[in-house]
Amino acid sequence: MTVTLTAEQEKFIAEQMDSGHFKSPADVITQSLGMMRAQEEFISSNVAELRDKIAGGLEQIRRSETVDGKTAIQTLRAKLHRRERGGQ
Repeated sequence: MTVTLTAEQEKFIAEQMDSGHFKSPADVITQSLGMMRAQEEFISSNVAELRDKIAGGLEQIRRSETVDGKTAIQTLRAKLHRRERGGQ
């Protein structure tokens, strides 16, 4: 099999090798394909749960039980800050 890479893909592979994480382009491709396979397996083995979560989120939207992104981030930061101070 012959695969033609874009310049951007070749650059990414070179960067990965330069970082010392991989010894060859084949190692980068092998790792990438392995991650892709793991992702596909995760999705296929959890599809029912993922669909349920999506349906639940859509139902919350329909009931107007949502907050805007800025408010959500502020809430998460406040929770993190409380945890860092020792509170829950």
